[in-house]
Amino acid sequence: TGPAMKTLNPTMVAAGASLFKDFKCGDCHKSDNSGKGPRLEGLFGHKVELEGGQTVVADEGYIRESILNPNAKVVKGYKPVMPTFQGQLEEEEILQLLTYVESLKGSK
Repeated sequence: TGPAMKTLNPTMVAAGASLFKDFKCGDCHKSDNSGKGPRLEGLFGHKVELEGGQTVVADEGYIRESILNPNAKVVKGYKPVMPTFQGQLEEEEILQLLTYVESLKGSK
């Protein structure tokens, strides 16, 4: 198994899913694209077009920044309405959310 075959820790995924639910992330990040925020299924590792035409890869750094400073890089077609979670999450919780988002497979 090479580095691309990273196995996600099921405990971290479950903890991240619980946080995602507790913080009501799914109210805006809906899997059918009907929310105020972009869908997250199939997002991790793919390019994202931002307002202004720039593109970034949705990697751990981008998703971390989006949780802590969501207005830094807003996805094209969405308004900068996501609140910051800076100071509300411990580092372990951020890692759990990152692992959860990474686990969300699906077609982008």
